[in-house]
Amino acid sequence: MTIVVLIAMVLGVLIGLMFGRTFGLQEKTLTLQSKVGEVMSLVEDEYVDSLDADSLSERLIAVMLAELDPHSSYLSARETERTDEMMRGSFEGVGLVIHHEGDSTYVGQVLPDGPSARSGLLPGDLIVSIDGQRVCGVGLPSDSVVAMLRGPRSTKVELGILRQCTPTGAAEPRTFTIRRNTVPHHTVLHYTMLDDTTGYILLGSFASTSYDEFHDALYTLKQNGMRHLVFDLRGNGGGSLSAAVGIAGELLPHGSLIVYTQGAHSRRRDVRARGNGLFSEGRVTVLVDENSASASEVVSGALQDNDRATIVGRRTFGKGLVQTDFALADGSSVLLTTARYYTPSGRCIQRPYDGGTGQYYREYFNQLLEETYADSATVHIKDTTPYYTVGGRIVYGGGGIIPDRLLPVRKDSSFVYYNQLAGRGLINRVAFGYVRQHAARLVDRYPDAPSFVRGFRVDNALVERLVAAGEAEGIVRNSASLRVQRPLIEAMLKAYIGQSLFGNQGFYDSYLPQDEDLKAVIKNKI
Repeated sequence: MTIVVLIAMVLGVLIGLMFGRTFGLQEKTLTLQSKVGEVMSLVEDEYVDSLDADSLSERLIAVMLAELDPHSSYLSARETERTDEMMRGSFEGVGLVIHHEGDSTYVGQVLPDGPSARSGLLPGDLIVSIDGQRVCGVGLPSDSVVAMLRGPRSTKVELGILRQCTPTGAAEPRTFTIRRNTVPHHTVLHYTMLDDTTGYILLGSFASTSYDEFHDALYTLKQNGMRHLVFDLRGNGGGSLSAAVGIAGELLPHGSLIVYTQGAHSRRRDVRARGNGLFSEGRVTVLVDENSASASEVVSGALQDNDRATIVGRRTFGKGLVQTDFALADGSSVLLTTARYYTPSGRCIQRPYDGGTGQYYREYFNQLLEETYADSATVHIKDTTPYYTVGGRIVYGGGGIIPDRLLPVRKDSSFVYYNQLAGRGLINRVAFGYVRQHAARLVDRYPDAPSFVRGFRVDNALVERLVAAGEAEGIVRNSASLRVQRPLIEAMLKAYIGQSLFGNQGFYDSYLPQDEDLKAVIKNKI
């Protein structure tokens, strides 16, 4: 078994070298390549069974990269295409978010700036067919439906739609013809004024459009009187380094060091703010959590080390490895780690991974558990090596960014019942069931997100419907928990309804008043 694994590793090295030859191979590497080439020829000519060369090569590449570090990876041609879409911040399609339940696919949301915006489609509409092919009740997975909806710009697609469907299916489907176009994928999920002087920006990821989106949101909030920015990077797993640098630069004075990168085959490269940022003097608070990673850590580390912002929340993930995307001839690609990120004070963001990928993620989950139930902030500090901000404050490395102000994970036992409902997806499901029944009436009564947020109220009947849905799945009603967490439950039901009708604005304007971390920032003037 050991020999087989070794051969797989060696073959993977060869394939990586073949496609990555632009690095310039040394004599030692060429010798390795020639030896492995002999083994490849031997396998091809003498192996007992016939081989699927494409499948085998993909598996071997993946094995080899996984042995290097946790974040070097191989992407198939399809995965590469999807990743490129996310990084571009757009894709070509019809501009719908679909909602899949069982073997049925519904219109979950009509994107306001997409091709379907003026089609007359409503959230809750059942998609019966696409271009005459039935997709309802035939067990078609959601990704297959998505593939049928997407397509080249200017092409048309016909949707067979059933509205306010009865259990007997007596209603007749209507046909909607949509011309596909470019659909923007916004990374600034929401921005708003929280009060007369406090602005809020939520960034979901870092893509090629993120800097422009952030700049526009920042400009609008500043025009509205913002003197304190709350920049929310919770759950943001990163993305484009150039977007992170541009965004950090809008909050820093000219010449400030933002990040530097360095690797065994790449010398140190310092990246600095190119000009005085649009908001380089007002107060800044950055919200982070255990799922903030990579580019999010670049931004929060830069602002912390330059004494430009107060970092609030929980220790970040700790991904500080720089991946370079190398395209392969068949449309697939290799994301190869080529350097490390360092914050301006010299901290390496990356958590140790000497024990291999499995141990790497086990330690992450163990860290989450330890920090969740810790009574002291010192448990967050694993490496006591001091680093210094530009103002002389001590900060610590060891992987991830440790916030200036730690916010505890909510451990109240009343959350157990809420988490059971949310974890099963029941809050979203019950909210969408309400949308399916009442979409036309809701859109007529609330023409936009602000009117919905002001006027819509979750009644007791809808809460009881959620409780009943939980009981149907074995979640016993917890009256005491329901009483304590009712404001949050109502807010989340309203938020999911608002999201279906009005997108992110409908969701976040409904939910943010119940966001405990955000409430702590406002209350304590952090």
